Amino acid sequence: MPWCSDCDRFYTQSTLNSDGTCPEGHQAEPIPPPNTAAAADTNQAPVEDDGRTAPWHFWLMVAALTIYLGWRLVQGIMWAIGKL
Repeated sequence: MPWCSDCDRFYTQSTLNSDGTCPEGHQAEPIPPPNTAAAADTNQAPVEDDGRTAPWHFWLMVAALTIYLGWRLVQGIMWAIGKL
């Protein structure tokens, strides 16, 4: 996607002039896609952990869900035994 530094905005190919300038007349330059160098390297290093973890309230909800479903399993087993 072409970027015009003077106008400080992105342009689509259809909005550029035929000579590659923006509608204001400044030269728009294409931005290389991210990780172009990394994608070309076949011997990539493994991705390192960035240190982010799930928030504490997510784990609280996981624990509550586990306890709830565990209790419902116990109730289901007790109900099935009572039907015998």
